[in-house]
Amino acid sequence: MEHSDGFVAQELDLMKGDSGNATAAGDESGSFMPYEAPWFADARWGALLCAAYPVLILTPVFVAAFASPTSHRPLIAEMGVHCALVAFTMLALQFVIAARLRWIEAPFGLDVVLRFHRAMAWVAMGLLCIHPLLLAAGESWGLLTRWRAHWPIWAGRSALLLLFAHLAAALLRRAIRLRYEAWRQLHTAVAFLLLGLAFVHSWALGHDLQSTGTRIFWTLLPLTACVAWLYGRLARPWLLRRSHYRVVSIRSEAPQVWTLTLDPSRNRPLQYAPGQFLFLRPQSSFVAAEEHPFSIASSPAPGGRISLTIKQSGDFTSTMGRIKPEERVAVHGPFGRFSHVFYRDGGTLVFVAAGVGITPLMSMLRYMRDRGDARPVLLIYANRSVNDIVFRDELEQMESHGLPALKTIHILSRPPDDWAGPSGRLDTASLGSLCGGFSGKAFFICCPPRMACQLIRGLTNAGVCPERIHADYFEF
Repeated sequence: MEHSDGFVAQELDLMKGDSGNATAAGDESGSFMPYEAPWFADARWGALLCAAYPVLILTPVFVAAFASPTSHRPLIAEMGVHCALVAFTMLALQFVIAARLRWIEAPFGLDVVLRFHRAMAWVAMGLLCIHPLLLAAGESWGLLTRWRAHWPIWAGRSALLLLFAHLAAALLRRAIRLRYEAWRQLHTAVAFLLLGLAFVHSWALGHDLQSTGTRIFWTLLPLTACVAWLYGRLARPWLLRRSHYRVVSIRSEAPQVWTLTLDPSRNRPLQYAPGQFLFLRPQSSFVAAEEHPFSIASSPAPGGRISLTIKQSGDFTSTMGRIKPEERVAVHGPFGRFSHVFYRDGGTLVFVAAGVGITPLMSMLRYMRDRGDARPVLLIYANRSVNDIVFRDELEQMESHGLPALKTIHILSRPPDDWAGPSGRLDTASLGSLCGGFSGKAFFICCPPRMACQLIRGLTNAGVCPERIHADYFEF
């Protein structure tokens, strides 16, 4: 299953629109490896990162104030300069936030980090819009209206216009039907051009950047952005290719569904929590060398074997059946916090899945089975038809063995004539009927975005505490 955990994750949705859906089946022996969270997944580390960000973006203001304690500008103009200093620092840190660094992502989940990335882009744009207005109000309105201006001023104007276009392209990517990979390359190129224009503008006109110390600090900001990008786009892919996974087998699971089984090289198994996801990049002459996110559905196994069950739903996933055994793939992860191990929800766990959204939920169920966890779990699994049900036999085996104490309810939108189970569209009303009310239950929802949003809204309106609603969005 293609993944994006959390309530909203536009950047992951952009990737998933062309990728498909994946699951992973664990070691068939049933042995498992207990999950141990890395130190950087701790909430205290997350709190430290949250505290560090405002300190970092305000640092240029303090450095400039220390280097030039007296200023001849009016106060309002000085505030405009400070807006620009903060905004430029935010733009430089955007490259770090978007670099998919696990020590930044782990306490929050990648969807939260990407939402923060998007929000900070809007904040930076707002500050950059305020910057010339305050300067003009304090010094001269000709800074805005004069056509004949020095080139550094035009560099600043161009940077601001480019930022408007940059954010508009991100919002309208789907409307103009621009493929994610093409959009991503354009997004990166424009971001670097924007950062470069803002840098030369500030370097040429910034009276607060005249001292050696402030210039060194100011230069470090775009250098940090470049290092983060080079690591994410060049160094890390090279390192991942060195510790590649080998394709053990590929088989047809159902119509337009393939199961890809992978083995790690160099005895370096992936350490992950059940329900997390990874980024997969094939190294095959038959499949595009693109990176796409897929949920893991296996219980962590000592051997590190991972099996991705991929549904064909786009240009990339339609080629999955061409991958051959013994070929290599690069795996980057794990990511996300859509896992029952991160939450202490009491009472019955209600897993709600649609189609291949069963993927991360199977990871949790398998982990509970392998641990001998007998807590009650109700799985409500929506599909179009009987043939679309994935893992049906395994789910029946889990129910019969009682570990976990699983009850599965299948609901079909296009049932056969002899179907005896519930049918129709899964919504909040039918969900409440199937699970016997919402009280004392924790919900883990993995459905297409529109369906998931409707269920989350319905559960919230029904009085379910938001802390007991956990969601993972994907697209068919």
